[in-house]
Amino acid sequence: MKKYKQTIKLAITGHRDIIETDDLRDELDKYLVDIITKNLEKKIVLLSPLADGADRYVADLFLEKQKEYSHLSLIVPLPFDQEQYMEDFDNTSKENFLNFLEKSDHFFEVEHTTDCGYLDVGRYVVNEADVLLALWDGTFNGKIGGTGDIVEYARKRECDVIHFVCTRENG
Repeated sequence: MKKYKQTIKLAITGHRDIIETDDLRDELDKYLVDIITKNLEKKIVLLSPLADGADRYVADLFLEKQKEYSHLSLIVPLPFDQEQYMEDFDNTSKENFLNFLEKSDHFFEVEHTTDCGYLDVGRYVVNEADVLLALWDGTFNGKIGGTGDIVEYARKRECDVIHFVCTRENG
């Protein structure tokens, strides 16, 4: 197994109902290729809770890159234990989630410090990340643990935030 001199941790936050456009895919792809190719001697980790929408969209792009670049690793912090988390998904989403878990290098439930598992996992990925990738429409809807809340937390923590503006199905 190759040893890396350093690890770069990317994290994802975003809406569950993003509209996947060619422009968004191209922008994300360009960002990932750039960071990967500029850091071939470093391990690059994506922290993704694998919620529907943005989390899985970015994880899918990242795993595509992993086929070409062996220094990439998908780590999945979960807001609840796996069974409880899957209660939030329909049957198709559950199957998709399990397929992603199989491709991950590691998954685990985050430690709970609040009454909101989504807030806990959002704060965890920010606290661990070098860069937060935010697939976000730019609105703050006041939802605790929602995308806007996590972006605001990241900014307060001075975590680098890369904002990929996206539209939403229910936005």
